[in-house]
Amino acid sequence: MKNKKGQGLSLNTIIIAAIALLVLVVLVMIFTGRMSVFTGGVGSCVNQGGNCDTDSCPTNSIEITAKCDNNKKCCVSRP
Repeated sequence: MKNKKGQGLSLNTIIIAAIALLVLVVLVMIFTGRMSVFTGGVGSCVNQGGNCDTDSCPTNSIEITAKCDNNKKCCVSRP
């Protein structure tokens, strides 16, 4: 019988390398700030159930740290 030393890469090795490359790309996107493309709307005031007010929040609302335009405050009504 011949000895098969030069078999090459197995399919499992190729799959593991592809998964590792995908994880590396995601980590680079997180650390360079490119994930805001996917999470841009999550942090907005309206998506968190609030309203942007220019004045202080009404007595039945609390202020949260969410994105509002023009230095407005995000107010969410109390449960």
